[in-house]
Amino acid sequence: MNIERESGGRRSLPRRILNRFEIDQAVFFAMAARYWQFIAGPITLLLVMRFFSPETQGYYFTFWSVIGLQNFFELAFPQTILTTASHQWGQLELDESSGRVAGDPDSLSRLSHLFRVSMTVYAGIAFAFFVVLVIVGLNFFAVDDASDQLNWRLPWVGLVALSSINFLLIPCLAALEGCDQVRAIYRMHLARAVAGNLVVWGCLLAGMTLWIPAIAVAARIVCELVLIFSRYYGFFASISRKPIAAKLDWKGEIWPFQSKLIIKGFFNYFNSDLIIPVLFRYQDAVVAGQFGMTWSVLQAIRGACSSWVRTRVPKMGSLIAKKDYRELDRIFARVGSIALIAMTFLSLALCVGIAILKVTEFRYAGRFLDVSPTALLCVGLLAGLAVEFQWQYLHCHGKSPYVFITVSCCCLSGLLIWLLGSSIGVMGVCNAYLFMHALVYLPLSTTAWIKLRRQWHRESIE
Repeated sequence: MNIERESGGRRSLPRRILNRFEIDQAVFFAMAARYWQFIAGPITLLLVMRFFSPETQGYYFTFWSVIGLQNFFELAFPQTILTTASHQWGQLELDESSGRVAGDPDSLSRLSHLFRVSMTVYAGIAFAFFVVLVIVGLNFFAVDDASDQLNWRLPWVGLVALSSINFLLIPCLAALEGCDQVRAIYRMHLARAVAGNLVVWGCLLAGMTLWIPAIAVAARIVCELVLIFSRYYGFFASISRKPIAAKLDWKGEIWPFQSKLIIKGFFNYFNSDLIIPVLFRYQDAVVAGQFGMTWSVLQAIRGACSSWVRTRVPKMGSLIAKKDYRELDRIFARVGSIALIAMTFLSLALCVGIAILKVTEFRYAGRFLDVSPTALLCVGLLAGLAVEFQWQYLHCHGKSPYVFITVSCCCLSGLLIWLLGSSIGVMGVCNAYLFMHALVYLPLSTTAWIKLRRQWHRESIE
């Protein structure tokens, strides 16, 4: 994204506009990947509605939701690697000529220790993930009335197998992002999104139905391997070596932070990923498909808006290591407010768009939720995005407090989704989601953020 300067050294108008909205190259690529979904999404949805029956659509979206059980197996390594690597990277750099990591030997040794331990653990977890998810899926999907009418068993096993392979690449991408290679990471995300959509469209036209999720994951793996082995071969060669200097004290430095993230991540599944399986089980595949279609659009919006803050996480970690809290707060306040405003306007646009589809009786309007449940989800997601930003800020400090409160809230969220979803249906789960995020999580998170930010910064200075 090289935009030329105007004569006299003054930045060009496009560059000034991008700077005004805190859009650097990493954010640009991250947003481009998400907004590509707004271009490609309608095409994909039209093809899904054209070539899938309502029952197949329900299985399609529920496949992706059940794969979300991956969160239980990650053991918080991605966030742990990102945060820890960002603190070590302050003393390191990437040698442009050799592509290898250079700098303080102790920092490099600790980074190598972090990466090697993560890859070793993930090899075992990937196998466990495959075995458990195959068994869970084969039993879960068999209970639906449409089970005997669809060819879903082999596609499910294929999806889990490829997802297990993709699982092994998570530490690699987390290490790159933590080492401030965010521009390359999000450029790859854009390429991966475009390639993935092209593959999915081709498969839809070819009538491959429930094999499509597995093929989409295969395309994802190829894109990630190209990044790892082409541009960053030297980087990974450097951090894959056996540590020869200082090592991380995993029990004392890492585990207190990671263990809390593991517990939170384990229960976080009940906040939203549980919704589609509940609707699939207690309503039917058609209702689950309607929610899945609407939810996929909302998640694309949220992902685009969250990129403003997420791409700054490595920078924020480095600023915390340097105790430059003024710059930390400036960046966080600026990009966070822009992201929330963008989320508000895009959510309104989605609600208006769905209303137009319903009023004009568009052929496939029935594949989406109505405006009322969609609006409830939009408000809940806006509150959830604010909570996400606050906890990203706190996690950049290498700490994750209030585990018991978080777990209790997640359990309450799952209970409400199950009770209201099984008895009321879509409006029940949407009201449960809104209540938990806007009236429970947001007030508690804001209070914790204000208190801990002041306390941690004061203690570090003293």
